[in-house]
Amino acid sequence: MTLLDAHLEQISLCAASIAELPLAQDPSAATNRRNTIFSANGPGNGISGGGANAVRAPRRNTAVAAVLGTELVDKIRRGGGGGAGTGLGYRTFDGSNRNDVDVETLLEGAEKLLGVYPIPGVRERIAAMRQRHARLEASIEHYEYKIAEQTTQLSKVNRSRDYIEDEPEAIDAETQAPAFQPMTSEDLQREDDEVRQLEKKKKGLEDRQNTLRKNIKAFAENVLSTAPNLYNHLPNQRSRFEATLPIYQNAVNIGLIKGQVPLPLGGTAGSLIEAAIVAEELHAVEPSTSLTILGTGLGLTPLILAGSKEQHEKFLRPFLVQEGEPIAAFVHSEPGGTANWLEKGAPGLQTTAYLDGDEWVVDGEKLWTTNSSGWDQKGATLQCVACRNSRPDIPQDPASDPSSNILILIITREDIAANDPSAYTVLSDPDLVGHKSTTGPHSRFTSFRVPSFNLLSPPGSGAVVIEQTFGTSGALVAAFSVGIMRAAFEAALRFCKEDSRGGTKKIIEHQSVADKLMDIKMRIEAARALTWKALSTAERGDVSWEAKLEICLEAKIWCSEQAPKAVLDAMAVVGMKAYAKDMPFSRLLEDAVVLPLFDGGNVGVRRRQLEKIFHQADYQPWAATYET
Repeated sequence: MTLLDAHLEQISLCAASIAELPLAQDPSAATNRRNTIFSANGPGNGISGGGANAVRAPRRNTAVAAVLGTELVDKIRRGGGGGAGTGLGYRTFDGSNRNDVDVETLLEGAEKLLGVYPIPGVRERIAAMRQRHARLEASIEHYEYKIAEQTTQLSKVNRSRDYIEDEPEAIDAETQAPAFQPMTSEDLQREDDEVRQLEKKKKGLEDRQNTLRKNIKAFAENVLSTAPNLYNHLPNQRSRFEATLPIYQNAVNIGLIKGQVPLPLGGTAGSLIEAAIVAEELHAVEPSTSLTILGTGLGLTPLILAGSKEQHEKFLRPFLVQEGEPIAAFVHSEPGGTANWLEKGAPGLQTTAYLDGDEWVVDGEKLWTTNSSGWDQKGATLQCVACRNSRPDIPQDPASDPSSNILILIITREDIAANDPSAYTVLSDPDLVGHKSTTGPHSRFTSFRVPSFNLLSPPGSGAVVIEQTFGTSGALVAAFSVGIMRAAFEAALRFCKEDSRGGTKKIIEHQSVADKLMDIKMRIEAARALTWKALSTAERGDVSWEAKLEICLEAKIWCSEQAPKAVLDAMAVVGMKAYAKDMPFSRLLEDAVVLPLFDGGNVGVRRRQLEKIFHQADYQPWAATYET
């Protein structure tokens, strides 16, 4: 079997196995030279793959058929399923022989499946296989031409000399043969080496993610889980927040803050998928203190996206040393609300900034700005503050485009210390229903002066940076949701396996209870898949920003709205006991209900952003899923 055969058979095998996963196949039905059995429930209950099964096209009502689409499924059916090793040779497929292999259709199907669940390195591998197939076709065409030429010459030799003069001139092989570059054994070896490198890279990424998950899980269970003991007994939001300082310092020491800064800027952050793993593991144990840790990453995002080299070097330094308690905040929301802050004719942002010599002067109030007051109410280590370019006593021009006036300034603790004490004040720390240790203070700037070097995004560019910041953060909120749902499911499952509620059997043995748990589990798996899909798309270079934003919005909206439902369903199977304070469900519900509301409320902000994308004349619904 050639190397291309092996790759194609692997694709066919996976496609056939996935397409018919719910069905049990009789291993004896396979008649080809090989038949691999994937056993789900022991001998005799497996799924057959390879051999004869490799040529079976996806059924029309399977998940794979839904992904591939009717046209592609029909094309596969016309091509005999595209089974590897079943044809007489590799040549351009014309549909006349059902045993020929339609390689291009197989590769197209594999690419579509990748759009649903991308695997690192596979897209490059498909491209290499397509190139290899083209070269193989050219090689075969060349050799077939050579055979035809030699057959002609041989027939001429065998014929009578009397007929030799009647023969047409010999074909000039150098000018008539198709141009090609035959694949040598060295070419095949080189491509195999490249495939091995891709496999090695994929394995390395998987190992890194597994190690990361284990390390974060250990921190969450051994350190983060102790946070409620530090703050539960305290009377208000401010004191509870300050009580978590030792937890935060520990997070700094082990690199959780540095891990939110990209590698090129001196941090250790990996992919956004790894960020989702961290967020899920932390929120599965203690969402409130987790929000403080991850809020610093949100606070640094505008600086990471829009900062100059000099600004990166100066302002990121405290977050890279793994000591102390550096904390950051993204300061956007205001007491009057910001859902319609870019609506033409509306008042717009009420926090203003204008240039006075070589300083910017800031006036206005902010609210719900996680971490912005710092550990001592003297400000966070770094705040990225969204402002409207104006003097404080001048309202926004109703005829102007609000986005043209938006700028972002960096404000540090050093800037606060350099101003008059009345220039920056923390007015209050509102008590919250959930997230008991998180701070989202109400603060005020009054003639607050900032050096011109601290201008992060000039007027007209700030709105784009804010949208990008909230775009990726929305998908991370989806990861928060997965963590909370997971905690609720695990608690309910454990209870249902251990308690009979006065009956003769454990309550999980009741069908209605098991069904509820199934629904929660499937909801969690779907939420995680959508979250990872959104974050992997956000890192793709071949997708437009609108397509990236769309799927991040979908992840934030859907996952955050599933979280409260999942917790309530978990409480339903446990019963009245779930309402007791010694159970985790009431706390999880308090933390879950805010997810659709914060980081841009789903109704007022996120769905409106998605609606705007739908209205675009050139909107492509599946741009983030398939190549269009």
